Amino acid sequence: MKKLLILGIAALALTACTDTKVPFLSSKSGNTNSSSNASGTSVGLFANLKEQLNGREFIIVTEGYNSKTSIGFKGNRVYGFSGINRYFGTYQVSGGKFIFSEFGLTRMAGSEKEMTQELKFLDILKNNKSVKLSEDTLTLISTEGIELIFKDPKAAVTQSK
Repeated sequence: MKKLLILGIAALALTACTDTKVPFLSSKSGNTNSSSNASGTSVGLFANLKEQLNGREFIIVTEGYNSKTSIGFKGNRVYGFSGINRYFGTYQVSGGKFIFSEFGLTRMAGSEKEMTQELKFLDILKNNKSVKLSEDTLTLISTEGIELIFKDPKAAVTQSK
């Protein structure tokens, strides 16, 4: 029975992140270039954010999550540890937020509490409404107002020297 429950939660995790739309190609106004203004300033800011994130990995400091939960960036790729499983995919920055492709996940199982926490984390990532990078701190805010705060452990070591 426990195995069926875990299998059911894992199946839910894999299907919960499924979206048939291509989010970075659609927009409410119908204009596929709505994230940029006439001068291209916002596009430049987003490109700069991707440059600043490239090659960096951040560890979560928000309470209530596995202390090894992480998010990393390399080029257009995103990857990390979500509490039980590793996840990976691609991302765009548009309108001040991340737009992720469907995540691929490893298929490890954990306790019901851990699996629920992992699903919550992945859902917040997928449904972020804003992102902010300030030195060694990356903050994602969900559409529900939940904040995920990550620190770059390498930046902290570099700053203390």
